[in-house]
Amino acid sequence: MIARAAFLKLLGATTIATGGLDVWDLTSQQIRVLVSSDSRGEIPAVAYDGTFAFGGKRWRGAPSTVRTAAGTMALVTTIDVDQYLQGVLPLEIPALWPTATLGAFAIAARSFALARRSLTREWDVSATEADQRWGGVEAEMPATTQAIAQTRGRTVTYAGAPAAVFYASCCGGHTADIASAWGAQPLPYLRGVVDPYCVQAPDYRWSREVPLDRVNAAFAARTGGAIGAAALDAPDISGRPRDVLLTGTSVASVPIADFRRALGGDAVRSTWLRALSLTKEAAPRLVIEGSGRGHGVGICQWGARALAAAGASAEQILAFDLPGTAVTGG
Repeated sequence: MIARAAFLKLLGATTIATGGLDVWDLTSQQIRVLVSSDSRGEIPAVAYDGTFAFGGKRWRGAPSTVRTAAGTMALVTTIDVDQYLQGVLPLEIPALWPTATLGAFAIAARSFALARRSLTREWDVSATEADQRWGGVEAEMPATTQAIAQTRGRTVTYAGAPAAVFYASCCGGHTADIASAWGAQPLPYLRGVVDPYCVQAPDYRWSREVPLDRVNAAFAARTGGAIGAAALDAPDISGRPRDVLLTGTSVASVPIADFRRALGGDAVRSTWLRALSLTKEAAPRLVIEGSGRGHGVGICQWGARALAAAGASAEQILAFDLPGTAVTGG
């Protein structure tokens, strides 16, 4: 799943529908993937079939090393975007899901990768979830490889320009507004839509208990002491609060994204929090209730699964969560 950090890098590195900076030739289908930010002297072992071994895995493309700003030697491979996607899609979406869902996410993942190309960096995307997870040759699956081949060259556009495409596991019933979720530039197709189709997702509604000691360790410096109360501020148009209000000696307003990052994605499953409360037990805990899984911006994966099961095409799935966009090419 694509993270906020990827969006911030995207805004500074590529052209999207609202305008941007320098990009590669859009007719090219090659990208540069950062396999490792520090190769530690390991030399890729290139095989006869065009793959290479590195770090205990097999990868595709043409490997090379580049020096990073930190002074390390990074390993980068230049690869056809669809060969890269073969090792991405099975890690980002279950290969057994409906064909239309796989097709929609092949188009979405391709759109993201191609939109990240830039002349200002030594690579375009990393192989981690900071962009899209890439597992190399061993991660590839026949069903997702077929979906990639069937959608080759197809990408999401808005007003004739590449769209900024993001996705998350489950939106909880309403996708997020990118401006509220990440404090980013508003985009008309990422304002959030009502999406009731992910109701069968495991994390459609969830509750977690976090030891108060852990919460204090993360936030007491901001509140000036032990936390005695927790609340949510007013929700945005999607129903998501922007901040958590934690009260110690003083009140700290913590952005939801920072709150989730500090306590971890297992404790705070999404950016859509519905209620906070403190228990009064011998071992006090913060009870967190919420909806969905992930940041909620863009395409809802579980919603896309249900739409496909109801007969929607890949193009219809993308148009639902990204209103006003089109699928072009191919």
